[in-house]
Amino acid sequence: MSDLADAESGVRGSASLPRHSVRVLNPFNDKQTITDLIALGVSRREAELNVRRGSGRTLRFDGVPPVLAHGIVAEFGRVGGVANAGPSAYRGHSAPDDALDLILLGTVIQFEMLAGALAATGGGLEGAVHQALASTTWGAGVLRMGPHAIDLGRRVGVMGILNVTPDSFFDGGRYFDPDRAVERGLAMVQEGADIIDVGGDSANGEAAAIDAAEEIRRVGPVVKALARQVAVPIAVDTHRAETAAAVLDLGATLINDITGLSDPEMASVIGRGDAGVCVMHILGVPKSFPAKWHYRTVLGDIIRFLETRTDLAISAGVRRDRICIDPGIEFGKLIGQDLDIFRRIPELHVLGFPILIAASRKTMIGNVLGLASKERLEGTAAVNAFSIARGAHIIRVHDVQSMVRIARMSEALVGLTIDGTPMERCRSDGKIVDVEETLG
Repeated sequence: MSDLADAESGVRGSASLPRHSVRVLNPFNDKQTITDLIALGVSRREAELNVRRGSGRTLRFDGVPPVLAHGIVAEFGRVGGVANAGPSAYRGHSAPDDALDLILLGTVIQFEMLAGALAATGGGLEGAVHQALASTTWGAGVLRMGPHAIDLGRRVGVMGILNVTPDSFFDGGRYFDPDRAVERGLAMVQEGADIIDVGGDSANGEAAAIDAAEEIRRVGPVVKALARQVAVPIAVDTHRAETAAAVLDLGATLINDITGLSDPEMASVIGRGDAGVCVMHILGVPKSFPAKWHYRTVLGDIIRFLETRTDLAISAGVRRDRICIDPGIEFGKLIGQDLDIFRRIPELHVLGFPILIAASRKTMIGNVLGLASKERLEGTAAVNAFSIARGAHIIRVHDVQSMVRIARMSEALVGLTIDGTPMERCRSDGKIVDVEETLG
């Protein structure tokens, strides 16, 4: 304990990373193990304790001052864990110039013992450890958007893409006419869409630049008509506060901002009402590649960006249950980085917001498969099913009917909609078997 106690002076007065500087790497879910133990006759309390004793975890600490880092290594070794330290990727950024990053491997109990020791340093890392551990069993709740709500703890949301543009990469021009756009929106609802996302400014690098007035001219009539005719929330894909204010007045209840609230007025515009917001990570700006493809750590940088921008939304009056996040597939990422994001979706759970994945028919899929946008349906299906299995809560798609079916099947596989329902006792012919029959 003396190593950490001596490290206290190394914490105070130093630069500090945001509160989510500790995260679990590739976590897995303990809920099923707890359920199995309870079914065996173990009490819930004992089951949870057994899982904590037996489950391994890998935690990453970013930007730790060196004296404290060495104290953590010594203390974690004392309780039987394994600790690795190296030069921090965040040196000179938001951490001291000599900071270290740590990767620790151990049981939940060992990490809880470490957190108890860290409490004596006064640096706040004990809370970060507890929050990181909690992220492995965190589950999304209800996402609220105006009068609408989706329980993302029970189902995966499907957001249908409705581009009211002449130059989107996949369906450019098909729904540029407002009447055709409204018709397509109504069809999406019939196909099972939970949200309709209307966009008037393509992020396609070859699309023409437009201003807010043109964007409002394109999306306004469609939003107004759909808001009157459908019972699902209408989102608008925009990064302009002027557009957001206009469409919220017309009936939109979610703003999908691909720049993560970069417009200084955007957060306050959303915060004035009861609309929801999707905050996306982007490196650079829409319609162009970033000047540098540099990340200190990809998931770490995304988490820090999203933490800062969601804090901004909350400070402007947006409630937590009206916020979802998007890691921004393809927006300033190389293909290898995109693929790594899919694998590491659970690491985003540390932020405590539902996760939206928008990868439908994207170039990343085309490059992996060597296919044009019109031939990327199966690749999109694979990405969405995998994302749901890894912990995504909403998928944004062009092909609503097909992807609704993907979502519903994926829900069953991960246990969102089948566990605890009569479907668990359903024979292949559709007959529900009595409990007595299953026990016999």
